[in-house]
Amino acid sequence: MNQLKLWIIIITLSLTVGSSFIAIKIVLDSIPPLFAFSIRFMITGGVLILVSYIFDRKSQEIKKIKLWRNALIIGALLILGGHGLIAYGAQYLSAGIASLLNSTIPLWVVLFMFLIFRNKINNLPKIGLTLGFSGMIILVGPSIGGDQGLSLVGIASLLISSLFWALGSIFSSKVSLPQNFLLSAGMVTLIGGLLLIIPSVLTGELNLLPSYSDINFNLLISYLFLIFIGTVIPLAEFYWLLKVSTAAVANTFAYMAPIVAVFLGWAILAESVTYLTIIATIVILIGVALIVRTSENSNSK
Repeated sequence: MNQLKLWIIIITLSLTVGSSFIAIKIVLDSIPPLFAFSIRFMITGGVLILVSYIFDRKSQEIKKIKLWRNALIIGALLILGGHGLIAYGAQYLSAGIASLLNSTIPLWVVLFMFLIFRNKINNLPKIGLTLGFSGMIILVGPSIGGDQGLSLVGIASLLISSLFWALGSIFSSKVSLPQNFLLSAGMVTLIGGLLLIIPSVLTGELNLLPSYSDINFNLLISYLFLIFIGTVIPLAEFYWLLKVSTAAVANTFAYMAPIVAVFLGWAILAESVTYLTIIATIVILIGVALIVRTSENSNSK
């Protein structure tokens, strides 16, 4: 595997995912969360499937029921469970904090691989897990005690979202999906977007949609950015990484994206950055880096 290409993809993925949390905050100020994400992923899925067809018109994989069944399960985990809870929880947290909690995904991947497949956890990953969860305690502990203004609903939503994303990542790397990674990503996101519309309708979000006069330039640009730069590109990159590496390596973006999100949240949205947030960020990201680095070394042997 070309290591330079791998790291270019990982860095690009980190930048797009980190910046997407800024767009999410702007979009959710005007559009109900589940509806906004449902339309986001249905458009993304349609675009990715179309692009995959343009580059591989002879493929018959889109007609295989087994692949759609696997995409349905993954879409339920990654999009309905993972991104649906991000959409809900991000309303109550800053972009930086939401991204930081989302960065715990590799921790859950390692734990689930141990619990489900009995994968051995070596010393460095053990240190990484200890640091990662210690950083989470530093970040959310004061809120549990009622001393800090972080929403417990938001925290719980983002952490459970990470659990769903970790399970979806593992399942994606273990089952059959189209060889064309663009088609894989497209099928999963299209189904996930369709699944998200169900809770959106059931919770009455259609009655909360903004009127035409409420749609301004910033909202439109942020939504388009979220769909194409913050979703289409990252998902294509993520599914390429899943095909050429492990689930842990594919989630490397999780320890870089929060740095981007925290900085942009401070620079663009004027979000406050406390010393506690900085300390927690450093501790969590070191822990995740140890896990991902160990997984990457194991994968290259």
